[in-house]
Amino acid sequence: MNDELARRLELAKATALKQGQELRSLHGYGVRQKKLNDYVTDADSATERRIIEAIKAQFPEDGIFGEENGELCGRSGRWIIDPIDGTVDFFRGIPDYTISIAYETKSHEPLLGVVYCVAQDELFWAMEGCGAWVNDKPIHVSDVDDPSRAILVISPPHRHKELTDRYLEKMKRAFLECSDIRSFGSAALEMCYIASGRLDGYFEYGLGYYDFAGGWAILRQAGGSCISMDSSRGFEDHDNAVIATNGLLEAWLKEKVGD
Repeated sequence: MNDELARRLELAKATALKQGQELRSLHGYGVRQKKLNDYVTDADSATERRIIEAIKAQFPEDGIFGEENGELCGRSGRWIIDPIDGTVDFFRGIPDYTISIAYETKSHEPLLGVVYCVAQDELFWAMEGCGAWVNDKPIHVSDVDDPSRAILVISPPHRHKELTDRYLEKMKRAFLECSDIRSFGSAALEMCYIASGRLDGYFEYGLGYYDFAGGWAILRQAGGSCISMDSSRGFEDHDNAVIATNGLLEAWLKEKVGD
């Protein structure tokens, strides 16, 4: 299993880098709105298609779950793909978009993750039992255990504005006790920033599994934690409410924002 997993990791890394190069070379693409504040570009669709083609060329029996193409059933594990996590960042020229790829053999338990921040040329990656890395350097979560020193990612529910009042109350509770807040527009990148000790905690509503599977795999191998905000349910393919931390702040953040 480890050899097969390592082969999949190398494929994910090489594919993310190649598709990042393709994105950097683009000089135009169409943009359309799928629903409220949820956009897709021609580049999203083309990138996902090429990632799927690369996977199927080497692992034709594997399943796929992609943001744009949905579920393609397989017999030997499942890849989870977000071709551009942070599409608005991408088409507005903000450099915080990523390519996110994960692989699992049990539902919602990713064994490897690759998240490529294209504009920054930072390739975050991890595999079960092998730690977490950015490019060729090992990474680990911060040792911040005092909320007053913590920098949190707090992303407003821009696709679910009916949750605004509930969200703002949770944000207020967390903000009053932390040091500062940020938001980058890519859940995968934000989890990688927690994994590398740049940030300490994060919560967000309405995430697809493809939004955070790659970042979650990396965060877990870096010593962090990722749990459902709703203690009555685990993660699903759609509509997840997520709390991610360096592990030391999990209980505090769950108490502030959990349901």
